[in-house]
Amino acid sequence: MPLTYRAAVDQLFSLADFERKSRANQPPDWHVKRVHRLMEILDAPHLATPVVHVAGTKGKGSTCAMVASALSAAGYRTGFYSSPSLHRVTERIQVDGRPIPESDFAALVDRLWPVAERIHEAGDLGVVSVFEMLTAMAFVYYRDVKADLAVIEVGLGGRLDATNVVQPAVTAITPVSLDHTSILGDSIALIAREKAGIIKPGVPVVMSGQFREAADVVRSVAATAQSPLTEAFETTRLVSDPTPSTSGHDVHIATATDSYRFHLPLLGLHQIDNARTAIAVLEILRDRGFSLPVDAVCRGLSGVRWPARVQLVTQGPPIVIADGAHNEQSAIALVSAIERHFPGRRGVVLVYGVTRGHDHESTARALSQLGVRFIATQSRHPRTLDAESLAEALETVRIDVQGIAATVADALALAKACVAPGDIVVACGSLFVAAEAIEEVTGIEPEIYPGLTGPITQPYLAAVPQPAP
Repeated sequence: MPLTYRAAVDQLFSLADFERKSRANQPPDWHVKRVHRLMEILDAPHLATPVVHVAGTKGKGSTCAMVASALSAAGYRTGFYSSPSLHRVTERIQVDGRPIPESDFAALVDRLWPVAERIHEAGDLGVVSVFEMLTAMAFVYYRDVKADLAVIEVGLGGRLDATNVVQPAVTAITPVSLDHTSILGDSIALIAREKAGIIKPGVPVVMSGQFREAADVVRSVAATAQSPLTEAFETTRLVSDPTPSTSGHDVHIATATDSYRFHLPLLGLHQIDNARTAIAVLEILRDRGFSLPVDAVCRGLSGVRWPARVQLVTQGPPIVIADGAHNEQSAIALVSAIERHFPGRRGVVLVYGVTRGHDHESTARALSQLGVRFIATQSRHPRTLDAESLAEALETVRIDVQGIAATVADALALAKACVAPGDIVVACGSLFVAAEAIEEVTGIEPEIYPGLTGPITQPYLAAVPQPAP
């Protein structure tokens, strides 16, 4: 009997899940060997569809969403693989902006499960993870539906990410900053080295504006790989200052060959930087034979959707904004966006929750520039930091916490009870807090994953063969 969607989701999340569970069980030999094995058994689905591959600390998802939207507007059947999902896991595997149907998702889990078991039983590579399985499912799905292109967002890092088995048509590196330092390295240069690991010999690379340390690394890796490097801030320019509103920006960007005028429905100047990177990627694809008229690109950029990134959830009152800012640079971008798009605000009440492993204190200090009132909360995510501990941590760095709430819904209610006329409410600190705020305000029904700790497969360290004493 075919798997139901609910059973398929539960079965998928019974695998090793480093997004939702602690990384304490991370295997000592973090690698992409399992994904290569999956691709070999599945007859190389990762090579069936031309790919745009994007890594970075900030802006990679937004850039991917813009590129995918423009490709769809130009008439191409376009896959878009991203992570994490906000409300439902099917969001991760999209074609032309539509999530994979539940029936197809369930069928893919059913179809690929024996392959995952085969790898586990072989005993030489450990067990397939949730992200590795989803990555394989995406490649198979895009092959099955005969997608013309697929835009693939790196999950974590780049060099050792499960997506890094592709042979892309174009790669892109969006801004690199400090994040996941315990995994990727404790300096911008080290993290940039991991991100630049997606660069393939001879494949064109687009680089967004970077800190000098990151730019130097990307230039060096591209030169060694003999990969033509396009620096987006050199090949694109703003013709005029973007006009801001609560719905986005009116933008005019020019390149050596074309002029793009469009309304970008994403808030923050950083999204205009991402649009410049997306345009640079699209012009390289055009040079490689894809038909991408300027009017189609502008339609795609005007129609892009990328939720929980400085998203105006409701005009209120009060206005509610949701954003996934979880590191210092993201917080700085959020502060800039609020100051730019909501200059008439009176004050800001911040619904703030974080996942363990991020530098929430530096993030909070950056957000405090708005003169905000903090309400500490926590999401449903298994790796969330509980609200009480978060409040204590904020107090130690002299950030006053106005209230503590055990759920995002309760935190929003508390925020709305204490706002004054003209105040806005901002839910941020992690994508999961932003997602739950959107669900609460708009009535979206989320997926809940009670089976995350199910014992169907062993933890990594139990499955990876250990060296003899």
